[in-house]
Amino acid sequence: MPDRARLGVVNRLLALGTASYAAIGVVALARPSMVPELFGGTAPTAESRNEIRAVYGGLTLAIAAVGLKSPAAIGVLSAGMASGRAVSAVIEPETGPLTRVFVGVELGLAAAYLLAARQRGRATS
Repeated sequence: MPDRARLGVVNRLLALGTASYAAIGVVALARPSMVPELFGGTAPTAESRNEIRAVYGGLTLAIAAVGLKSPAAIGVLSAGMASGRAVSAVIEPETGPLTRVFVGVELGLAAAYLLAARQRGRATS
């Protein structure tokens, strides 16, 4: 694949990953109670909402930003998240279908970032 085409693929993969993590971050900052509600939980206190804003909001926005510069690192982090969720589903088999959806999404993000890193490396070498 020519370098120009590789960079186009890289840019699309990075845009997908960045948009995904940024969307999670924005939603978590704006509506922190939505995060636990997805999984049947609540965030009844200011402290719990603060924690959600920090981890699901601020951290995922930082992940989106870092992924533009270091896609391989974010690919590994995404794979780690998917692995943790998959292990949890094995330990607690009553886990609902949404967990499996998120494992798939996180694996997809990991693949997108790792492919972007690989294509970027080929385009610059």
